[in-house]
Amino acid sequence: MERPLFIPGTRGLVGEFYQLVLAAAYHGDGLWGEATFDLYPRALPEGWGYLVAAGLEPALQTVESLAFAADEIKALREHPVFAKVPGDFFDMLAELRFDGQVAAVPEGTPMFPGEPMLRLTGSLIACTLLETRLLQLVGASTAVATRAARLCDAAGEASIYDFGSRRNSNGEGALLAARAAYIGGAAGTTNAAAALVLGVPAFGTMSSTFLAAYGDDQLAYDAFRLHFPTLGHYTLPDDDPVDGVRRFGRARERVSIVRIDHDDLARSARTVREALDRHGMREVKILGSGHLDEHRVEKLRANRAPIDCFAVGRALAHGGEPGMRMAFRIAEMQRGPARVPVTRQGSSTWPGNKQVVRFEDHDLVCLDAESPIYERRGVPLMSTVLSAGARVATPPSLDELRERCLRLVGALPPVIRDLRRPAAREIRVSDGLAAQSLR
Repeated sequence: MERPLFIPGTRGLVGEFYQLVLAAAYHGDGLWGEATFDLYPRALPEGWGYLVAAGLEPALQTVESLAFAADEIKALREHPVFAKVPGDFFDMLAELRFDGQVAAVPEGTPMFPGEPMLRLTGSLIACTLLETRLLQLVGASTAVATRAARLCDAAGEASIYDFGSRRNSNGEGALLAARAAYIGGAAGTTNAAAALVLGVPAFGTMSSTFLAAYGDDQLAYDAFRLHFPTLGHYTLPDDDPVDGVRRFGRARERVSIVRIDHDDLARSARTVREALDRHGMREVKILGSGHLDEHRVEKLRANRAPIDCFAVGRALAHGGEPGMRMAFRIAEMQRGPARVPVTRQGSSTWPGNKQVVRFEDHDLVCLDAESPIYERRGVPLMSTVLSAGARVATPPSLDELRERCLRLVGALPPVIRDLRRPAAREIRVSDGLAAQSLR
């Protein structure tokens, strides 16, 4: 089986060890029926009024490729913890595939605490083994997409670019972050794989190392113009960016963007803007960078710093956002011939198969069977994306997801989009769902 883009070297061992132990116990006790699990945020980070759902496509690739290689099964058989596990468990793992259903909210959709982003219905064992990987992919992607959306809000008409790859701990994480940042509204990325494989617009500037390698700025500029005559993105020296403007010399007519990196970005940008204008480079744009997040960008815009676009690194590098508590919990389970809601501690906040219906001034979480009643006035957010283990439709393009995010986040009330003290969205629960939770 060809390994999908977002899947690491192993396909079965993508979770945690204890989940393999649970799977063996379920199998040994005959819990072979289906179960439904919800993936949802339990809370928002401090100062965040919403989340942007992201990571569905890599999550679906994980679900579609669930399988155990022969060497993985052999390693499990030989592990002392599994010494008394019957052989038919390992035989089952060799044939295990996900053949159930996935319903999800489209990527780029603003979401709120308690609302399912993804609903997984399949064998209890398969769902258990997928838990950790789905939390990683959806949780990290959602955090980065939300951060990008907040940065775009702060930047106003200025563009945000993802420069986070070198701040990430691994290549896959950098690729996932670049993808999520673009969905959230970033205009481009420095990540090569995201540009070449996913089609995210590539962006970058000539580095200071390039200047150092040539030893002479004019030689470096001439070489750059010779090989890349249409790429006019240049980094100014950190120590004296104004002198860097002067040193452009005959290359200045080719310059379209200059990057400055400075702790006092507002002051540096003003001096560089003055130097550019003085040298007849009034059309050249300034790309600002330097430990930026949405609050610094907001402050720079409020102070009217002459910065046309922002390069954001660490803030878009990964999805380890403190306070964003994602959960993957069981909501319904096959017990004998019947499917019953699970209401014990450790289950989903609301039991059963659910739908989220969006109204102008509130959201409603209801049973899926109830949703047609509410869909007459509201918009259902979840739809089936995988049935019997297979896709039901071609996934939307990244450009479509990005447009969706910009449109839907832009339609949120300003009090919810506030970057420091956002208001909470009203979330209601249907009578049917409330009654079922009391069983």
